[in-house]
Amino acid sequence: MIIRKVNINNLSDVLKLLKYVGCNYIIQDNLAKKGVFNPIIIENIDNRAANILKQEAISVGADAAVNEDVSKFKQGISNVVLFVTLVQIEKLINKLYLQPFGLKEVALEFQNIIPRKKIFKCREKFINTSVPVVMGIINMDPFSFSGDGFISSDKALRQAINFEKFGAKLIDIGAESSRPGTNFVDAKTEISRLLPALKKIRKNVNIPISIDTYKYETARIAIDEGADIINDIFALRQGKEKLSKLIANTKAGVILMHMKGTPKDMQINPEYKNCTSEVYEFLYKRKEYAMTFGIEEQNIAVDPGPGFGKNLEHNVELIKNIGIFSTLGTVVGAVSRKKFVKILAGENKSSFVVANFLTAFCGADILRVHDVKETINTLKIMKVFKNV
Repeated sequence: MIIRKVNINNLSDVLKLLKYVGCNYIIQDNLAKKGVFNPIIIENIDNRAANILKQEAISVGADAAVNEDVSKFKQGISNVVLFVTLVQIEKLINKLYLQPFGLKEVALEFQNIIPRKKIFKCREKFINTSVPVVMGIINMDPFSFSGDGFISSDKALRQAINFEKFGAKLIDIGAESSRPGTNFVDAKTEISRLLPALKKIRKNVNIPISIDTYKYETARIAIDEGADIINDIFALRQGKEKLSKLIANTKAGVILMHMKGTPKDMQINPEYKNCTSEVYEFLYKRKEYAMTFGIEEQNIAVDPGPGFGKNLEHNVELIKNIGIFSTLGTVVGAVSRKKFVKILAGENKSSFVVANFLTAFCGADILRVHDVKETINTLKIMKVFKNV
C-alpha cells in the first residue's frame, strides 16, 4: 500500500485523478467539484450579511473567517474569507438568493466563479481563451518605450504577417506612446501614424486587430477600416458615452485597463491600501459602466495595468493575483519589456519571455507581448504540463 499527497491545481487535475482510480464516469463531474478548493474574499460586506453567510457556509459543509465584530453582532461593514469547494458554491448560490442585506448580489457574483468556457468576442470574431493566447504588439509611435516603434507601414505589415504565422491570435496596433512621463498627442497625429499600417494589415491578416487608443475619433476611423477591438488605457474615462456607444453599436471588443493618474504623472509615488482590491474594484465599476451602454459581457476584457501607476511591489502583487480578475471576464496580461521586469531580471529577451510566461501561468488569458514567437513557444510547454 502506498499513501501520498496529490497536487490539485484545477478541475482538470481532479477529473484525471478520478479516472485513475476508476471512478464511475456518471458521478465524476460532481466529485471533481468537491476536489477544487476556492478561498474567496468578500470585502466591505454588511456585518449582518457576514453572519448569515458564515452560517449558510457551514450548512453546506464550507466555512468562513469573519471579523470579530461579526461574532459580537456589532453593526458596520467588514471583510470575509470563505473556504469553499465548487459544489459548495453551487449550493450556497441557491441559499443566498433568499437572504437579505445584499446577499442576493453575492450569489450573482458567485456564479462567475464556476468554471466555464472562456470566449472573448469582437465584432463577428470569437477568441477561445480557455488556454492563454498571444497578442502581438505593433507600435507606430517612433517614441515607443520599448524602442520598437515603426515609421514605415510596410515594416509594420511584415511584422503583423510574421506574428500571425508564429501563432498570435490577435494584433494590437498603437500610435501614441503611454510610457511614464510622456505627453499626449492629438487625434490627428495618432490617426496619421496609424491608418496607413492598419489598412495594409487588415487586407493581409485574418486575426482580430486591436487598436490601442482612448480617443473616439481614432476609434471610429479604425473600426471603419476593420479594427475589431479598442484597447483603452483609460477604460472609457476619456471617450465616455460617445466611445462606449460606438463600441456597443459596432459590437467591437473593448479592453478596460486600470491606470492610476495619467502617463504624465502615474509613476510619481503611487500608493494603495490594498493594490489588488482597489484595482479589482475599479475594473468592476468600469465593466458595469461599459455594460450600461449595451456593450455585451463577452465583448469586455480587463487589464490590471501593471506598470501604470504601480511600483515594483504593486506590479508583482498584481501578476501573482492576476487570475482573480477572471471573474470580470477575459484577462489581459501586459508585462512585456516593462521597467519592473528589467529591474527584477535585467534587459534581455529571456527575462521578458519568462515574465510573459509567469503572467499566463498565474491566470492571464491574453498576453500582450513584443516577443511573440518566443512567448508562444513557452506557452506550448505550459499547455503540456497543465494537461499532464
